[in-house]
Amino acid sequence: MSEEVLPAAYQRILCVVAGASDGPVMTRDVCEELGIGVLPAQTEAMRAKLKRLADRGWLHRTPSGRYEAR
Repeated sequence: MSEEVLPAAYQRILCVVAGASDGPVMTRDVCEELGIGVLPAQTEAMRAKLKRLADRGWLHRTPSGRYEAR
C-alpha cells in the first residue's frame, strides 16, 4: 500500500521522517520542520500522530522514542 492513501498531513510527516539524514528524529524535530509550534500541546498532538503511524507500520519507533522510516 502506498502512502497516497494517507491524509496529506500524515504524508508530510512521513516525508520529514524519511528525509532525515542523521538518523531517527524526535517529535520536536518533526514539529520544527513542519513549522508547527513546540509547545507541549503541539508536540503531544504530533507524538500521537507519529505513534499512530508507527502502530500501523508506516514508521518504526526506536526504544528511545525516536522515529525513523521503514
